[in-house]
Amino acid sequence: MPGIDEKDREILRILRKEGRITLTELGRKVNLSPASVRNRLEKLEKLGAVKGYSAVVDPAFLDKYVKVLFLLKLKVEGPDIDLILEKFAAYENVESIFRTSGRTHAVIIAEFEDMDEMKAFASRLRKALGNSLEYIEWSAIYDVFKECWIEVGKRGGRWT
Repeated sequence: MPGIDEKDREILRILRKEGRITLTELGRKVNLSPASVRNRLEKLEKLGAVKGYSAVVDPAFLDKYVKVLFLLKLKVEGPDIDLILEKFAAYENVESIFRTSGRTHAVIIAEFEDMDEMKAFASRLRKALGNSLEYIEWSAIYDVFKECWIEVGKRGGRWT
């Protein structure tokens, strides 16, 4: 990637796993002063290498107990489909939306309080996509071993 060097990549690898690390500690790990680390982070943010900072929160603490992966196969593609997917990206319970190649054309990962809320979401999705949708395949995620670059392990048979 133009504009970044191996030291920048090292900073990015550390941030993936330790997003709350202090500039001082990050500097120690990459052999730079905190000021140099801050300058590099500002550059990486401007380049779009760092898209934001957030916490990885167990959805159960937000009363979200059902996490679902939706695979969408579309009959047609284009800007109208992108607008619909962008609309769904604004939903609070939608974690991620990806355009994909292969058998399916889009993937949505979302969290719900229960299966009724999930079914209502799927219904809204079917209605919004209308005749452009060939099918939706969905799978409930019941256990997580790694998420957001953090290994979380198995805890009591439910996803964490």
